[in-house]
Amino acid sequence: MADIVLLATADWDHPLWTNKQHVACALADLGHRVLYIDSLGVRGPRGDRADTGRILRRLSRGLRLPRSVRPGVWVYSPLVLPGKTRGLAVRLNRWSLYLGLLIADVVLDLRRPLLWTFNPQTGEYLRLGKFHATIYQCVDRIQAQPGMPGAELELAERHLCSTVKVVFTTSPELQHSLAPLNAGTHGFGNVADAEHFRRALDPGRPKPSDWPVISGPVLIFIGAIDAYKLDLAMLEALVRSSPHWNYVFIGPVGETDPSTDIASLDALPNVHLLGPRSYATLPAYLAQADVALLPLQLNDYTRHMYPMKFFEYLAAGCPVVATAIPSLEDQGDVALLCPPDAEAFAQAISLALSGAGPTLEQRLARAEQHTYKSRTKAMLTCLENHGLMPAVPQAPQAPPYNHIRSQWRRSSLAAQLRLLLLRGLDRLGQGRLVRTLLSRWVSADPHNIPLLTELTQRLLEAGDYAEGCRMIERIWLEDGEADILHQLLFRRGSRPGSRFDQLLLFDVLAASPVLPLHYSGYCWVVRTYRAIDALDAPAMRRGVQGLGAILARLEADPNTYRCLKPNRENRAKLLISSQLTRLRALMALEDWSGLDLAARELLDSARRYDPFLIERNTATRMTRNIMRSLTVAAVMAWHRGDACGFDAVLDQIRRLREACYAERFDPIANKTQEDHRGFSDAILEILSACQWPADQPEARPDSEQLVDALLLVYFPTLKRARAEKAHDFFRALALAPAL
Repeated sequence: MADIVLLATADWDHPLWTNKQHVACALADLGHRVLYIDSLGVRGPRGDRADTGRILRRLSRGLRLPRSVRPGVWVYSPLVLPGKTRGLAVRLNRWSLYLGLLIADVVLDLRRPLLWTFNPQTGEYLRLGKFHATIYQCVDRIQAQPGMPGAELELAERHLCSTVKVVFTTSPELQHSLAPLNAGTHGFGNVADAEHFRRALDPGRPKPSDWPVISGPVLIFIGAIDAYKLDLAMLEALVRSSPHWNYVFIGPVGETDPSTDIASLDALPNVHLLGPRSYATLPAYLAQADVALLPLQLNDYTRHMYPMKFFEYLAAGCPVVATAIPSLEDQGDVALLCPPDAEAFAQAISLALSGAGPTLEQRLARAEQHTYKSRTKAMLTCLENHGLMPAVPQAPQAPPYNHIRSQWRRSSLAAQLRLLLLRGLDRLGQGRLVRTLLSRWVSADPHNIPLLTELTQRLLEAGDYAEGCRMIERIWLEDGEADILHQLLFRRGSRPGSRFDQLLLFDVLAASPVLPLHYSGYCWVVRTYRAIDALDAPAMRRGVQGLGAILARLEADPNTYRCLKPNRENRAKLLISSQLTRLRALMALEDWSGLDLAARELLDSARRYDPFLIERNTATRMTRNIMRSLTVAAVMAWHRGDACGFDAVLDQIRRLREACYAERFDPIANKTQEDHRGFSDAILEILSACQWPADQPEARPDSEQLVDALLLVYFPTLKRARAEKAHDFFRALALAPAL
């Protein structure tokens, strides 16, 4: 079960339900908890009657706590200035939303929540890094709607897509335009609540009390009646040319586009405008229809849309006649698609009325394939594959959305006071009393993370690594995080003792059956480097074996190469770090056959690795390690005299060097402390100069030309003053038997 904050662009109680409400319901039905945030207002208020009503409703609800609207779904209506994303107004909006989410966090106890947003301006309101994962579901090109700040929304959406972990789109055109911005962009199409609309087929369902007194065929349209979307001129021509057909329209007029004028259409005797109707009653109206219509224009908005009502019509059993917009092109076997032309629509409607179109069974079968439940399940599976869903079950003390709750809870404050007392006793030389008090407090409060962390730190400083490891495992199981272990792994200054002590410590930690792969894997990486520094051959061999087991697990996981977790938790990054560490250990051991085999396996991994399929920050930061690993593979191909193998390595280096210069990585490459692009350039330049023709083995360069490349494997920058290290390697390699 996950907690999900869903940032909508439509209020929960809007009469025309769209993806936002339905996704919230589907997530709740699948066992998750959803906090639905009513629309923040993408555009500024117009001052018309509809907007005035929305403002008054928001004012009446804005000071309420989140309200439960159905099992698993709560709704919060924040007080914000709609359409304001600049200056003082946006700061007020952020503060108001932050305060509201803090209150919701207290009331609902949100743990590691995901952010599921439909609002392209989300980055203006929220700090995305506070969420366990972020998902942007783009259901239409909202910037193409009338009255919207198009350029501002376009810029905000592009920034959001490059920042969130995953983007879900509902139409081919949206997928085409947004996919280059995010490695986790997936098209899922639109769907409907098939079970709800299937009620239209109930033979005992009564006719709605307000159904007009009409005879003859009934053609129905349900949805917002807006001039920017519907082809009103074509519709009027169609209605005038077919007085023997009745046209029923259900939905608000001009809600999004105030310029909508349907006076001439409304004046026609065979047109019946019923206005908005509740979602619950829509199947009863569809039950009276002979054909359902989607008379859309072809413009920038409709080319990017995938109308949800298409599948609602199918689920209700209605024959469908629709404009052939791009998203419906693959649905021509269950609907009659035609250009937005009155004559073409009339011909298609005649076919539908005669029963010549797709059968009822075909329509219902297609609707069953496109339901909110099935699509939401697929989306959650996608998130799971990318490694973005929280662990199940979550740790008892999994961090809440707002860390201030952890910092200010009673147990944490009490622990901080106790720790201050211990620091004072330490200064007074009362070490024995400190140990006694700490043990007693942990026994009395065994779930207190600050006290467990303090005890762990002291155990490690005392050299009791076995008990310290057990404490770290307790912290992990209790909290779902282990900050003390993170510090030990990635902050050298936090490690106790000498390199030999640290080797013993990480030996114990690496063998833990409790810690997750991203921790145990890096324990093997760190302990192997400690073994290399200590020149401990047996420890290096154990490291090679342990890393081999980690690599086998990662390679067996089909999702390793599309992991969207950040940095140290990313499986692809752990894979490359483990590969490089194993190569370095085999180099130190002078195990030439093992090194050659590991280098070949690394090349296979590099071929599978696509930096555009993993989280962009991680992809940038792992560039140096994969270039170093490939350099070792190039050296071993050189040693074998394998010109084709050398060229194959260079092909991967060129591919990855070109990828790291892609526009997608610009925001990260310019912020990192290390120059990953420059490093790639240097490696490629050195190794390119060493290529030789496969049919001229005598042209193979001598080892001197590879020294600089090998130095970049050993050191962060080119240190020619330490070239002897590379020369020693090549002298030892020259004595190795032929591979």
